[in-house]
Amino acid sequence: MKEAVSRLLAEGGRSFWSIVGRWEYRLKDLVDALNEMHEQGELVVRNGTLELRDAERLRRLGERTCRCCRGRGVEVKNTSLLRRFRRLLKERPLTTADYFQGNMDAESVVARVYLMDARDGLAGRRICLVGDDDYLSLALALTNLPERVYVLEIDERIGEFIESCARRDGLEIEFIHYSVEEPLPKELRGRCHIFSTEPLETLSGFLSFFARGAGTLAGRNCSGYVGLTNLECSLEKWRRIQQEMLGMGFVITELRRRFSSYPMEYPEDDVYLEQVMNSLSFSVKPNRKGMWYFSHLFRVEAVEKPTPSPAPDERVEIELYDPGDDMTYPGRR
Repeated sequence: MKEAVSRLLAEGGRSFWSIVGRWEYRLKDLVDALNEMHEQGELVVRNGTLELRDAERLRRLGERTCRCCRGRGVEVKNTSLLRRFRRLLKERPLTTADYFQGNMDAESVVARVYLMDARDGLAGRRICLVGDDDYLSLALALTNLPERVYVLEIDERIGEFIESCARRDGLEIEFIHYSVEEPLPKELRGRCHIFSTEPLETLSGFLSFFARGAGTLAGRNCSGYVGLTNLECSLEKWRRIQQEMLGMGFVITELRRRFSSYPMEYPEDDVYLEQVMNSLSFSVKPNRKGMWYFSHLFRVEAVEKPTPSPAPDERVEIELYDPGDDMTYPGRR
């Protein structure tokens, strides 16, 4: 991991948050490596900038990420849909650590809408969202393309906000108060063409969210969109997750790295920032301006009738914390 840190500092100093935004492994691995390098004198911190001390810098070609789309492959700036969606979000409820919530920025949500339409076509589709603290349902419904958008969400504040927007603007959205630990509502089983979810990233949490989405699909050629980070998930967990998705009857058709951005710009996000900052052996300031927390977007497609595990009629228990992986969960031990 120290070599990976050195690669990121090869062209000169960076802030801690800049390093996190480019990190390809668990956040815990980065914190451990930086603490070790700092304590051994290999890393110097000057005015918030981290630099290598007396180390031969690795030669690199430099970054060439597209500045227009930030590498996600979908450009949404100045679109009418983005402007309308942003207007709706002005009155949304604040996030809460009670449900480990964190809002994507509006561009990430709208980019997913355009990608879903390009890959699957939204017109006449029934779409299920397993959790919706990003309000993807509103962005989808604003297109007037889906037949119906269903929202399965445990936070009733979110449901009330979505329902109020739907009534006011005539949007085809149905909110169902639901916990993924409970059996999937019978009326949604095998009914939808597309699902989308940003699951809790414990192994049990991810697989339960994914299975609930899979259980809503009508059959072969239906698709799902699901977010996953490196920061909270080891590569070993990634492998297990991919194996499970394949075992449920899906193929992974694409992976868009850093597709979704999570700005830590609200005071209620301090609970997450503090978990990270308190783990460092040196002092850093909270970053509410730059983007440093990202998730990657998987698109999966059913190549046979999905076989969700856990099954739609099965109740499950979800672990909120995977020891060793989670750095931003407030209740971590």
